[in-house]
Amino acid sequence: MAAGEIRQDPDPVLRKVAKPVRKVNRQVRELLDDMLAAMRRARGVGLAAPQLGISRRVVVVDVGDGPIELVNPEIVHAEGSETAVEGCLSVPGLVGEVPRYRKVTVSGLNRYGRRIWVEAEGLLARALQHEIDHLNGVLFVDRALEVREALPVPRVVFLGTGEFALPTLEALYERCELVAVVTRPDRPRGRGLLTGSPPVKERARELGVEVLQPASMSDPEFLDRLASLEPDYLVVADFGRILPPPLLAVGKAVINLHPSLLPRWRGPAPIERAIMAGDEVTGVTTMYVSERVDAGDIILQKEVPISPEDTGGTLRARLAREGAELVVETVRLLVRGEAPRRPQDEGLATYAPPITAADEVLNWTARAEDVVNHVRALAPVPGARTTWSGRLMKVGRARRAESAPEGSPGEVVALTGEGFVVACGRGAVEVLEVQPEGRRWMPAADFLRGYHLRVGDFLGKEGD
Repeated sequence: MAAGEIRQDPDPVLRKVAKPVRKVNRQVRELLDDMLAAMRRARGVGLAAPQLGISRRVVVVDVGDGPIELVNPEIVHAEGSETAVEGCLSVPGLVGEVPRYRKVTVSGLNRYGRRIWVEAEGLLARALQHEIDHLNGVLFVDRALEVREALPVPRVVFLGTGEFALPTLEALYERCELVAVVTRPDRPRGRGLLTGSPPVKERARELGVEVLQPASMSDPEFLDRLASLEPDYLVVADFGRILPPPLLAVGKAVINLHPSLLPRWRGPAPIERAIMAGDEVTGVTTMYVSERVDAGDIILQKEVPISPEDTGGTLRARLAREGAELVVETVRLLVRGEAPRRPQDEGLATYAPPITAADEVLNWTARAEDVVNHVRALAPVPGARTTWSGRLMKVGRARRAESAPEGSPGEVVALTGEGFVVACGRGAVEVLEVQPEGRRWMPAADFLRGYHLRVGDFLGKEGD
């Protein structure tokens, strides 16, 4: 058997109680290095020394937050219980529902022989318990309430570009065979117009995944390369490009993650438009990609509430996390042949057009709640904007003023301890955070101390 090859059941070494390590020395540190390398090659989250044929009480675990190395580990505290699906590199092809402690504290020696304690819950707690079982000759099948055949790991190509796509990229990398990432070409960014890479490209390269950046989605060379990867599924999130019919024919299915409860808010700006409209709930949708944008049949949806404090930024981050889990569940159902397919109700469809420069301008003649929602939707970028004394001013945070003096739309009617109050078409808003032209974001109270804004001044007045 090759050095570093993971032993599989029924290898007898897996059923022996491993011997304690008497001294942490160079040989033990080399063993830890070999174990980490073998675990990563196999894309596992944990490994025990017996799995490499070495009957010593040594384990390594990495659930995504960095490696944990333990010599002579023991559980010194445990509480709660939960049952979840487990698999094992030494028992390929099977998974089982295994009850474990929900939280554990594990004590052991690190690679330098110093005593450490690891407090763990969730996946880390489960992985530590699984690996310590290995040291006692116990496999997960011995504890499983039910054992079944594992589903094949799907081959996936991911198409994405921006920050919203990153949680989905990472989830697919962890739970599927991510064979390639397709993203937009590098392009100039920032004031210096230096060429910058899409966030998805940077993260994919950190993960060691092949990156494709075609200038045209219909390029024959690109399509040939995509087909040669033989993906089972193409997954799309925050990509920003139209997929041509030849691409839709690659793999068994092409699915897309959209940050709204389709058919509401089809289009490129569903998050901002939902907040602007005062929606109290939105969500994420996975769907089969069709030739009509965002009109494909729905697979899964999950509702996500919009809180009064949500901004475009906070809601986007939450939807990105929820969407990543929905994509993983969608792929799992596709593999099992159990993915639903529900046509969208065209009568309920609404459109979320892109945010233009004109959309960024605050309309002080609107209702106060609409102005507040507009500010929330565009925070932190691109930011809602207005003018004062002929200069640009962005508004980053505002709330409805419960009581305020009357005034014309856009008129500053009061100064407060936290900012200033502006009259709207109906009601008034208290501005709490601003960015004067050429300056950084600042609390509106600080702005008042450095600038001469007065009651009676107007914001957004034409020709001011």
